[in-house]
Amino acid sequence: MSGRYLIIQTAFLGDAILTEPIIETIKTNEPGSFVGIMVIPQNIDVFTLNPRIDVIIPYDKHGKDNGIIGFKKIINAIREYKFDCLISPHMSFRSSLIALFSKIPKRIGFKDADASFFYTHRIKKPKGIHEIDKNLRLLDPLGFKKIVREIRLYWAEENKRFIEGIFEAYSISSQDKVVVVNPSSVWPTKRWPKEHYRELVKMLLDEGLRVVLIGTQNDIQISDFVKDSDPRVVDLTGKTRIKDLFYLIAWARLLISNDSAPIHIASAFNTPTIDIYGPTVPEFGFYPLSEKNKIIQIENLSCRPCGKHGSISCAAKHFRCMMDIKPEEVFKAAMELL
Repeated sequence: MSGRYLIIQTAFLGDAILTEPIIETIKTNEPGSFVGIMVIPQNIDVFTLNPRIDVIIPYDKHGKDNGIIGFKKIINAIREYKFDCLISPHMSFRSSLIALFSKIPKRIGFKDADASFFYTHRIKKPKGIHEIDKNLRLLDPLGFKKIVREIRLYWAEENKRFIEGIFEAYSISSQDKVVVVNPSSVWPTKRWPKEHYRELVKMLLDEGLRVVLIGTQNDIQISDFVKDSDPRVVDLTGKTRIKDLFYLIAWARLLISNDSAPIHIASAFNTPTIDIYGPTVPEFGFYPLSEKNKIIQIENLSCRPCGKHGSISCAAKHFRCMMDIKPEEVFKAAMELL
């Protein structure tokens, strides 16, 4: 008999992407199972074309679904599907509360989560392994024989046409070496200085490489600074949808990024990756999984790590973890991967 599973992951884009192997593992072991996932509206497109997902439940927790009325609405939506097992990689009190009120008989969460006593099965979140493997530990109570670690992401034909149209407009061919550069992050201290990125981009362009900048609408000012009005730069900041990024990063020869979601997109498509770390460290479990990758960081800096997610500003006032990483070092790593 196949089960009916609900996965709760209402965190950032990267966290949503790293949840995908849970879906793959469930469907591989129980092909006839019914799998739903609850995500914030911004992350719906991560899953819309995934053939292994049966329903997506959007939860606008900071918008229209905020408050008691919104909470009741989401609980009612969950109950309609009569799930028999809930799996929550998300650690928040709100997710634990949703689990409780869902009345789903089997509720699996991390022992370290807020209000974890609302779960029927509590799993100690291990340290020292990738976040994917931590999430997959939540499936231990289900006794699955085959574990799938791969991230599988999907794009539509319209996403392919959009990116290929951009390449045609900029006369980029399949012979060109395209380097995708992500100079931003939600957290300011996780951003390698824009001055360093600008210098790096000039080096890459002078080497004859094609550089594509990515980011959200909030990152346009940073990308404007980085490209420095150079017409050779393809600036897609604020112009791409999630699935456009899937196709672009899958197509690229190299991704250079801060510790943020594009790293995990590259992992899904085995795109060579340079991951620049500042206040965070690879040991947190969010490092790249591409076969060819390089992690750039300042070793033996006593104040690192200073937080799990980074922060608004450097508490030590020197920001050496990022300032001391020089463009020449990242450029050298890029040349070795290309």
